[in-house]
Amino acid sequence: MRAPGELLHFMRGEPIAVDVGDIERALADLWKQASATMGAGSADGPADAPVSRAALWNVVIPARGRDALAATKHLVDELAPALPTRTITLCLDDARTSGGAGSGSSDSSELQATIESNVVAQPGGARTVYSEEIMVAGPPGAEAHFGALVRALQVPGVPTATFWMDPTMPASLLTRELLPMTSRLVLDTTACLRPRHLFDFDRLATAAHPLPIADIAWLRLGPLRSLFAGMFDPPVGGGPLRRATRLAVTHRPGSDAAALLMLAWIGVLLDWRPRRSVQTSDGGLRFDFDRGGTLVTGTLMPANGACGKSGMLGLELAVGTERYAIRRTALDQAVVETPQVPPKPVMLDAHSDAELCVAALGSRGRDPLFARCLAYARQLWSLEPDSAGSRR
Repeated sequence: MRAPGELLHFMRGEPIAVDVGDIERALADLWKQASATMGAGSADGPADAPVSRAALWNVVIPARGRDALAATKHLVDELAPALPTRTITLCLDDARTSGGAGSGSSDSSELQATIESNVVAQPGGARTVYSEEIMVAGPPGAEAHFGALVRALQVPGVPTATFWMDPTMPASLLTRELLPMTSRLVLDTTACLRPRHLFDFDRLATAAHPLPIADIAWLRLGPLRSLFAGMFDPPVGGGPLRRATRLAVTHRPGSDAAALLMLAWIGVLLDWRPRRSVQTSDGGLRFDFDRGGTLVTGTLMPANGACGKSGMLGLELAVGTERYAIRRTALDQAVVETPQVPPKPVMLDAHSDAELCVAALGSRGRDPLFARCLAYARQLWSLEPDSAGSRR
């Protein structure tokens, strides 16, 4: 039996420190006590209030540093009401140093762990505990023990999703330890500080094949991609796409990776063959493509404006003198411009990170087109620019 104070913290969804080897037993004891307490009625809940211990997924989220851990904790708390999971956060704390022998080594005794529940308020005052969180932290080198811990802490018979959203974590933790037990890999290319980081994500995606791979940034671009594709529904049709001469992607500075993914999506679907890249005088990039012997250009143009985490400000497709454009006017608003039609204001769906994570674990997280576009974006960035200077 756990101490009464621990039960109170657990029912409030507050973290409880436990020994790493005692995680599963502590959770079982606390759930048992919680069920008995809630069934009998207490100050923490009405009599016979249901206490549900549920998990549709095991979710593993590696994170490095205390800031990343706090952001992960916020994401998990937002995710809980929509999708019950057992979440296992693996944190490397660079502020701590290992006492183990040898540089970069760490002993399992240096690991710290906390457990907590996610309590969701229901109408009428009742509360249902949907899921539970486990956090294991250690100094650099502790990742050597993370794989074994995850294997021991997974809920049996439930699929496991690994959220690889922090590119500063050691890639070997994913490729050697976590991928063998992963049912779905979720990336976040928003975390790419430079487009060259797409190389790392593409390598991980290749190593994960044939696992389903989802990308939070790719899903975040979904509303804009749908709006752009809808411009060529009947009666317009796909003729303008086949005759296009230029595509301009306007994006916020620092969102080059997302802009590359957007350009890659169009290039893959229209079978544009990359030929060369050129740096432009305004700090952007121009890519030349071959389309059946015809030259097509795609330009990435940095600019300022409101666009949220997607980083996308607009798209413009030129077909001779005609223009098909989407221009962002606010975080969730845009204007669609097509030939011989007055500009039309539209709303763009804006989804939270938690909503995108839920989508990544659903049918939208099984999009085979993403892996193709990621490889294509990497190919674009590997082109040597004609002008002097380094893009990286």
